[in-house]
Amino acid sequence: MTTNDEDDSNDNNDEPQVLMFPDLGGDSYLRSFAIYGEINEEQGREATQALQILHDKICDEQSKKENPDEPCDPIEFLVSTEGGHVQDMFAIYDCMRMVRRDCDIETFGVGKIMSAGILLLAGGTPGKRKVGKNCRLMMHSVQGGHFGSIKELETDIREVRWYQQQLTGALLEETKLSLKELKAIFRKKTDTYFNAEQAVKWGIADEVV
Repeated sequence: MTTNDEDDSNDNNDEPQVLMFPDLGGDSYLRSFAIYGEINEEQGREATQALQILHDKICDEQSKKENPDEPCDPIEFLVSTEGGHVQDMFAIYDCMRMVRRDCDIETFGVGKIMSAGILLLAGGTPGKRKVGKNCRLMMHSVQGGHFGSIKELETDIREVRWYQQQLTGALLEETKLSLKELKAIFRKKTDTYFNAEQAVKWGIADEVV
């Protein structure tokens, strides 16, 4: 994953998409949305908006029930991403943390869950995080690419280190990985690829489907 300041030299014409199923009217609506492609500012905006809309609908629905304490159906969040910007990942993740207080989030990783996508998969409600049998996953440290004066570069390096600490703390909270294991992964100068079974072993997901 990268910081937003990193220059993206890839010329990719594929538009990222956040897919949210439409409201069916009345009290019937689907609690599902999905992210495909690079996690960037547009993805972050649309994903956080989708989470907020679904959260508001569920809270409104719960307030009308005879028994408001009755558990609600979970929000279903399907993810398939090669990663992207760390700031936008945290925007989505923090919104997930807020929504989880009132409603479970069932995450489902398919195809590819890489870099910034790892925390989004792990950020679902424990016990409700699924990963596809043929999904490929990848982790690496926060990356940045910057230009400017020495002082500017020093400031940027401090920012990258801060985001790395935040990511490490979040993964320690959401997974079974220890600090020693995370440091070993992040110290590598190459990407760490793994399969769905390993994701469950590390506590990034709870079930292979």
